Amino acid sequence: MAPNSDKTKANSIGHVQQDLPKQNSQESPGHDNLAFTDENGLGSDAALAEDADAADITKLKTSEKDGDGRGSEIPREKPIVLTQILGALTAAITHITIGAIIGLPAVTLPQLTDTNSGDIFLNTAQVALYSSIVHVGATVGSLLAGGLNFRFGQRVTLLITLPMTLLLWVALAFSTDVWLLLVIRAVLGAAQGFIGAASNNYVVEIAHSDFRGRLSGMTDTSRQLGFLLVYVIGTFGLTWRQIAVVCGVVTTVPPFVGLCLLPNSPRWLVTRGRTEEAEKALTFYRGSSYDVKGELATVVAQMEKTNSSQLGMSEQLKQMCSPEVYPRFILLTFLMFSVHFTGNIAIATFVVPIFQAAGAGIDPYTSAVIIGSVRVAGILTFLMFVDNVGHKPAFIFSNIICTICLFILGTFFYLQNLGYDVSSFSWLPLASLFVYTPFVCAIQALTSLLRGELLPTALRALGVSFLYIVFFLGMFASTQAFPEMIKATGEQGIFWVFAGSCIVMLTVVAFALPETRGLSLEEIDDLFRKRSSGTVTASIEKEETIKKKLQA
Repeated sequence: MAPNSDKTKANSIGHVQQDLPKQNSQESPGHDNLAFTDENGLGSDAALAEDADAADITKLKTSEKDGDGRGSEIPREKPIVLTQILGALTAAITHITIGAIIGLPAVTLPQLTDTNSGDIFLNTAQVALYSSIVHVGATVGSLLAGGLNFRFGQRVTLLITLPMTLLLWVALAFSTDVWLLLVIRAVLGAAQGFIGAASNNYVVEIAHSDFRGRLSGMTDTSRQLGFLLVYVIGTFGLTWRQIAVVCGVVTTVPPFVGLCLLPNSPRWLVTRGRTEEAEKALTFYRGSSYDVKGELATVVAQMEKTNSSQLGMSEQLKQMCSPEVYPRFILLTFLMFSVHFTGNIAIATFVVPIFQAAGAGIDPYTSAVIIGSVRVAGILTFLMFVDNVGHKPAFIFSNIICTICLFILGTFFYLQNLGYDVSSFSWLPLASLFVYTPFVCAIQALTSLLRGELLPTALRALGVSFLYIVFFLGMFASTQAFPEMIKATGEQGIFWVFAGSCIVMLTVVAFALPETRGLSLEEIDDLFRKRSSGTVTASIEKEETIKKKLQA
């Protein structure tokens, strides 16, 4: 970086830190000395910033003199919620198009596999590609999205991607042959990769820690709405081309208009050294009565402490391999891949064949709408409780419920395949999936929340893009493997495999994940760094003890 740029950034950061509230120095004389160092070896500015963030902003009070000289305590106002909801909702509804892209085959394949339609016809191999190739495209899109998010920010990335996505939907509707249709589906998948990483990061970074769980869940709610939207549109008797146009317009135009009216993410602006713009953006989302400077100073101090501001991509990759970061990155990589082997996307994609095999006597399209509705209802219920219960126990409990439901479903098919009469229990598959669906959606929502929470702010754009690559590869693997696994093991085998995957996930989370509810993103980063530091220190002490014993 050029010297002038460094000087400008330093002045900007210094301006924010100098504006920190003065009550700390009034309460503790030691804070008057700008040269003091806390027990962690941080300078005073960083320490003051950590103190300001660690305190509960809803309880902090500042002493002021009233007109007759008496001291009075004036509570600092809580951050306003409405603008955070509007901002998160606008970014989150971009996920409706992701759900529509993934769910499109469910309502268009009946026409595309009809030999009498006089339109494009897909054979068995082409049907598989039509359904799964979007996940390959999404993997590529996620890889490319990291650089775009880092350079231009999440909001601008979405503003670039949404119009292109609309054009792709229209191009899909006017496809003239099979291979053009498949290519456009792949490119739509790439757009899905751009949208997923950018919108998730934006929501996480604008949300206050008191509301981050609920607001982050909006992305998963929107994705489930995308599934439901395309299922419902499919019941109107439209052609597959008309369905594509309707999905394109409905899922891209409203969020584009909304994003034009919103500011960039405050945390992303800090990583670019644009702290004055970050303060304005934070004021937009918190309100003028909230202690914006205190929160902003905490974000800036975190950048200073981790030496992460203005990092290039190669430097970000190096930091992701550091002992303070790579353990959580490995944990997230495991969760991003294994979440699909809880059966979430595979069951949603093949719900019609599942009910047909079970002989439940329910119309396949009706069952698809029912499951789509339960997915939305499940996420909405999750949002009501996510910030009132711990993320870790919610993750473990949801996996336990999913394990039980999948085991019951597998047992039903096992008895059916052995030739037992299960007609009196034909309701069991629907009941099992009815209970299973909201909890598996909660698992995915919690995984998405952790994906945004656990990585440091300066590494989040690149890190989440890599995680989305793993995410979509897992989606592709589970969807492609589902039919083959049924051939190899029977229906019962695949559901028991999914149940086993749930057990593995809850075990890993129980031992590797700390509780993050109610913590700011900076506090979560500090928590992992302290855990890593403690591990390294303990290892060094152990080695020194062994050396002393050997010398003795």
